[in-house]
Amino acid sequence: MKKIISVLLAVSIIMSGAAIFASASEVKTECGGNCDICPSIVVPGIGQSNVWALDENGDYLLDDDGDRIGCFPAIFDVASIVPKVILPVLLTLFTQHDMGLSDALCDVVLDAFEVNLCDENGKNTGNIEVERYPYSVAECSDYEKGEIYDNIPLQAYSEIAGEDHLYYYAYNSFANVNETIDGLYDFINMVIEETGHDKVNIVPISMGGSIANGLLDYYPDVMDKLNKVVYIVPALNGSTIVGDLYNKELAFLDKDFLYNGFLETLMDEEDARMIEVIARILPDEVLLGVLNNVADCLIEDVAANITSLWGLCPKEDYPSAAARLLANKPEIKKQTDRYYKAQQNSLKNIQTLVDKGVEVYNIVDYDAPLYQIGTSWNEDNADGVIHLSSTAMGVHSAIVGETLGEDYKQANTSKNCSDPSHNHISPDNVVDASTGLLPDTTFYFDGQNHEKTARNDIIISLATELLATDNIKSVYSTPDYPQFNGARDPRDLKNNLIPAAKAVDASKLNADDAAELAAAIEEAEAFVNGTVCYQGQEEKIEERLKAILVKVGARGADEEEEPSGFFSKMSIWLYDNYGTAGYSEMLPITFTLIFKGIREVLNEYLFNPFKAMF
Repeated sequence: MKKIISVLLAVSIIMSGAAIFASASEVKTECGGNCDICPSIVVPGIGQSNVWALDENGDYLLDDDGDRIGCFPAIFDVASIVPKVILPVLLTLFTQHDMGLSDALCDVVLDAFEVNLCDENGKNTGNIEVERYPYSVAECSDYEKGEIYDNIPLQAYSEIAGEDHLYYYAYNSFANVNETIDGLYDFINMVIEETGHDKVNIVPISMGGSIANGLLDYYPDVMDKLNKVVYIVPALNGSTIVGDLYNKELAFLDKDFLYNGFLETLMDEEDARMIEVIARILPDEVLLGVLNNVADCLIEDVAANITSLWGLCPKEDYPSAAARLLANKPEIKKQTDRYYKAQQNSLKNIQTLVDKGVEVYNIVDYDAPLYQIGTSWNEDNADGVIHLSSTAMGVHSAIVGETLGEDYKQANTSKNCSDPSHNHISPDNVVDASTGLLPDTTFYFDGQNHEKTARNDIIISLATELLATDNIKSVYSTPDYPQFNGARDPRDLKNNLIPAAKAVDASKLNADDAAELAAAIEEAEAFVNGTVCYQGQEEKIEERLKAILVKVGARGADEEEEPSGFFSKMSIWLYDNYGTAGYSEMLPITFTLIFKGIREVLNEYLFNPFKAMF
């Protein structure tokens, strides 16, 4: 019996050793989990994951150039659209009534968004494939690395920590929000297992912030697995654009707004003005009726079933929107209600992270007005896509173009300011950072547009420092990264202007030009190598370099912008003279204007002198 027991113990020891060896062999990091830098997981924003359309055989759909067709935000096939709308368009134009145009355009919308449609259970029904990276960047192909680094250029982080410490959690922006949150939790556990580290950093970007809301609320145990959280422009309380969409508070349904520059905020000015001119072919009531019907289709038949979009609906807008759109969709409402609770708990859960010792940082943009899609576009400061109180964890600020006022005093409402004497008011007197949840660890970038955040190299450098080192603990750690900074994208300076200036043979220039060239280069290099800037500084430096390059003949002068084109002039003239009227309504208006003009002439030159005689 003792021999048997001894044998069993020996086998047990051997098996245990084999298990340990097998477990160790699964660790893929060079450090084996024994370094000071935790692996980082990027949770990207909306549209920052490739989602490809498939045909009925499961093969990629290709465009005319042989490239795969992406599904964000929809697939618009002009060749198939024209036959569907041409007859309704002609009949509507001829009769000046909606002769099936609304129905035809709704069909176009449903066809275009077919790949992103969800069923009554909130499940995506499109024939698609998400390009996922279930491994570290070190194991990615060159193509995959290119896609990841193009979205968030963290090459400097990889140089410090190693590419085996960087992961990218790709997901479908129009999928089921709860499944995406569940997937992130599993992804974190996978990263912990294969890196050997017991904790990770996460980097929620934009929509990734809403996914992080759910992660912390659905899986509170994950808090013990987090080392640092570095939020970048996170949609922690959605975007008022989405709230306005779900509540159908849309700016373009106001005809005066529609014809008075609304489209210019979304596209090229001349294209926008061309649409304004063409749209007048229809009377107001017909045009707005068609727009209303198409908006209903987009909201009720497409957006209402996409739970990930509901995750971007601000908590203030959710109850009314859900009551209007989800009354007959109990399964979807059950899921969105669950997320709504997580959204309500967002700041509380982040505070719990801080209390547990997790380092939480936030990088946000401000003073770029929201795109004028919803009617509440100017009710909060913003970065073009998300309102500031959402990204900056409840911060108080003035709206774009205004200040807090000369008499404004810092509120100091956050318990997370380490020193009440800190000055958390922005230099432009627009933001009171002391009112946000994390005033000591939130960094603001003035004038930075949301969609160009990754092109601001200071933001990327700051994120790298936060993730890969312990050099920065707060906005007061170093003057290199102050709490308030500026917008920039120095790629043209780095790649074009500075090299062109350095290529000039200064020995052939007169003394003044040579001195100015050297000074302009020195200023530009100091700027691109620096980590502090102010709004508008980059433009001034570029102008100085361009001016000296033009003067010494190393560059041609920039062509002046073309004056407003035909459609721009036409649309403005129509608005100034006819308001929002359609062409069919202009004839009686023209007669009215003529009569009014004649009356004014008579008053000025006939009746008034006659009255003066008495």
